[in-house]
Amino acid sequence: PRPHATFAAFPGRTANMPKFYALTPPLYHDCPGWPTHPPVLSTRNFRRDAEGYNAETLTLTSHSGTHLDVPFHFFNDGDTIDKFPLDAFAGTAVFLDLRKIVSADSAIGRDTLAPFKDRIDPGDIVLLNTGWYAKRSITEEYLYHWPYVDGSGAEFLIELGAKAVGIDGLSVGGWGAEKAVPAHVAFLSKKIILIEEMFFPEEVMDGKKRFVTAFPLNLPGHGGSPIRMVAIEF
Repeated sequence: PRPHATFAAFPGRTANMPKFYALTPPLYHDCPGWPTHPPVLSTRNFRRDAEGYNAETLTLTSHSGTHLDVPFHFFNDGDTIDKFPLDAFAGTAVFLDLRKIVSADSAIGRDTLAPFKDRIDPGDIVLLNTGWYAKRSITEEYLYHWPYVDGSGAEFLIELGAKAVGIDGLSVGGWGAEKAVPAHVAFLSKKIILIEEMFFPEEVMDGKKRFVTAFPLNLPGHGGSPIRMVAIEF
């Protein structure tokens, strides 16, 4: 199926309405995720033929599937999801194509991002397409060796005024504290929201900026939440 749908696909909607692009891969039973977290569990508890309706139970962490991080994820006194206004989770996004630049375990630093400087405006949501979403599977490569933003890359995006930063690997930082901590601390200390485990349909890699929504569940006291992320082309 196409990774986006228009309003025209539904009765009563017109062809000139916006296009929607899914930026979130499926969340399903035992799907790939952070290696030390319990797996996502999806159980069908009730069935239409027996109980009269279908219903399921989901068991997952707050950092399952496409999800976001807010400061409480790394700082005990940091803001939790409920402390952010809704407009913190939406805005104009720039899609950066790093697929031919990075590979397994690559550090995305200042030098990596410098060629894209003129495309990033203050307040942009910066989304990094490393191609890692195409490897999504329960393998050592996918789970431990994704490209990640290092401390210099984080400081560069902070200097440019990024509102939020997203990536298609399991984390904006890499596997292991040495790789994971610098970017998280740099971004989250500035209240820059992080979005992880994204999907990039090819249609959004055309150089256009698009409006993006990444709304979390309403989870008071949480430092993260699964999201359904969408790009909108008006």
